Amino acid sequence: MSIATRFSLLFAAAIAVIGIVAGLATAAREYRVQFERAVERTESRLLGNPGLQYFIYSEDSAKLTTALEDFIAEQSSVYAQAFSGLGDKLAQVKRPGTADIKPAAFSLVRGPLMAADTGLRSFDQRTGAPRDSGFWAALTGGSSVIYHSLPVFTEVNTGRSGLTPADFAIALTSGSGSPSQRVVGYLHVVHDGGVVRAAALGAGLRVFLFSLGLAVVSGLLAWVFTRRVTRPFRDLANMADSVAAGEVRELIKVEGGGELQDIARLFNSVIQGFNDSRKVHEVDKHLLSLKVEERSSQLTERDEALSRVVGEAEQAQSRLHRLANYDRLTALPNRNLLTAQLELLLKLNQRNGHTLALLFIDLADFKRVNDSLGLSAGDQLLLEASKRIIRTVRDSDPVGRIDGPGTDINVARLSGDEFTVILNQLDSPTSAETVARRLHQNLSQAMTVDGHELVLHPAIGIAISPGDGKDVESLLKAASVAKFHAKQTGTDGIQMYTASMGKEGEERIRLESELRKAIENNALSLHYQPQIDTHSGSVVGAEALLRWNHPELGDIPPGTFVAIAEDIGLMRQLGDWALVEACRQLREFTDQGLKLAKMAINVSAEQFCDDFIQRVGSAIDQSGIEPRQLELGLTEAIMCSNDPETLAALRMLKESGVYLSVDDFGTGDSPLGYLARFPLDELKISRSFLLEATRSEAGARLVTAIIAMARHLGLKVLATGVETEAQFHFLTGNGAHLIQGYLFCEPVAAEDLAPMLTPWHFVDQVQKLADSAPDSAGAEPLKS
Repeated sequence: MSIATRFSLLFAAAIAVIGIVAGLATAAREYRVQFERAVERTESRLLGNPGLQYFIYSEDSAKLTTALEDFIAEQSSVYAQAFSGLGDKLAQVKRPGTADIKPAAFSLVRGPLMAADTGLRSFDQRTGAPRDSGFWAALTGGSSVIYHSLPVFTEVNTGRSGLTPADFAIALTSGSGSPSQRVVGYLHVVHDGGVVRAAALGAGLRVFLFSLGLAVVSGLLAWVFTRRVTRPFRDLANMADSVAAGEVRELIKVEGGGELQDIARLFNSVIQGFNDSRKVHEVDKHLLSLKVEERSSQLTERDEALSRVVGEAEQAQSRLHRLANYDRLTALPNRNLLTAQLELLLKLNQRNGHTLALLFIDLADFKRVNDSLGLSAGDQLLLEASKRIIRTVRDSDPVGRIDGPGTDINVARLSGDEFTVILNQLDSPTSAETVARRLHQNLSQAMTVDGHELVLHPAIGIAISPGDGKDVESLLKAASVAKFHAKQTGTDGIQMYTASMGKEGEERIRLESELRKAIENNALSLHYQPQIDTHSGSVVGAEALLRWNHPELGDIPPGTFVAIAEDIGLMRQLGDWALVEACRQLREFTDQGLKLAKMAINVSAEQFCDDFIQRVGSAIDQSGIEPRQLELGLTEAIMCSNDPETLAALRMLKESGVYLSVDDFGTGDSPLGYLARFPLDELKISRSFLLEATRSEAGARLVTAIIAMARHLGLKVLATGVETEAQFHFLTGNGAHLIQGYLFCEPVAAEDLAPMLTPWHFVDQVQKLADSAPDSAGAEPLKS
């Protein structure tokens, strides 16, 4: 075969090979591009379908089916499936006209993925075995299906019951930007790999055919050109063989053009260089050895650098895992890790027939410490409490142990001031109570935080598996309900879960939902209890008190629904409504020609935040009342704050003319120093002090001391909860002439209060009480 033929064939073959490579590369790129577009469109459709969050949460199969139709719009899409957060299939749609494919199980698709990960998984269509989802696998492995698994996120706390579409809409439109999102469910879109592969191969084939045609044309042109060029070189080829064998010693003389003369000179230079090359060869060999050594050293350094990078990447991955599964403050497992590992542990216990106890611990005083001493003090308290819990559980190892998942979750922090303790393989439920008593005793011991000696009052709920719950959610719920009862009973702070508690817990959940609806529908009301000046018998003020009359449950006690509002974070909304409504009613009384010197409302610590002054000013301006007509009853949780902002806020309220009083004075742990620091007008003596005054001489002296102290500080005194004539005589005899209580009037509606606002309305009653007074009144125990 001639040189020209070989050259032309080689040139054409090279172009053909390039065409094959280009075709395959084009097909691979087209395969990847199509899948990336399908993935982007699917994710875009998921973001554009916010209703999917609520449909999955409410498990509405009909609406889910309709919503899933949008996810099979792609040519490659075969199925679209919706699952709950636990992997239960809620709905499925199939693209019309496509072949039937048996979708893989949820656990197989999501197996290697984290709960919040998005992933592409490929499975063989015939065997169902996992495989690579890339183009080369699709090209060589036959038919396959590819699953695009996406988590559906929401900012709504799906752990709460009774969520409505409005809750999800609010979370979507609020723009909070909170990173604390939850996975409400999952979306699977199944793609037929064969459809995408066929389209990609079509694009690659077009590139290959174009390259093949180019190869044929180029080969012919190369053959014609090289035939003319290579003819003079045939003779030189034989000479080259002789030169290579070292048989030619003299210079070569060739007839021909300038190119041939150049070749001849090249051959001659080769002959002359043979001897010189032998000398240079040794030098080059030595230099090459040095170069190899230098290169080896560089490769070693690069390997060390790569090892350092890999180590840093592993450390970063470890830090990310710790941030996702452990509490930053206490370094204890968080709810995420506890839930995952406890689920495995419960399954293992069910298989082996073991008993497990879950202790739910709540530090009842944590919020008060946070409000009064600041967040730093609260963090110190949580750290000390976590250390005491860990020590107690370690000392109780013989009672129960962790044996299963391999992760130490015997103590975990769920949130805020809530901790859990797991006791596994218990010999009896009474062992859990033993550990709970040790925990309660150790947590109740005094601790020093920022120079303050604090005593906690923990509440511990105990739930036993499998009797009280076989899964994580039900067991946590049972322990939480038991904790709530321990918190409410106020006995020893420890409660074992019982079935009756579950019913009460359901009733509380119902009340929480009904309370939210009542606030939204403006179904609450205010009743007003008059405050009487015993000198004149006139009403000098009234306290606005919240009331809730449920259409089915009747009157709900304020102590019940106010406590619920504080627990679920509705106290600010409830308090703001009471502020606006009280000011409006006061204005209505004024418009009716009725004189009411002041209207009192109670302010919780949750309300007293940064924009409270603006909200008070807005309520006053909106109603058109005088600032001095509004009385704010402040809790001691507000007054004990050392925050300069609190003092500044109270001074601004005082300067605006608002009347400030301390509600239930002396019932908290606040220092008396705030009476001198804060601009106050009045102290309200708690009903509990009056009851104590009926039992002991010391209680009576305490009340008289409060009255005397207020008088010396220039503060007015109002006695609340006055119910008996003996209490009336005791108070008036010791200088307390502002009285509120059932002795004169219970809380009434606004229309019932109106007639009492006439001057001297209670003068006859006051006169009768004065006429029945004993001969002397002093700091002696009251006789009820």
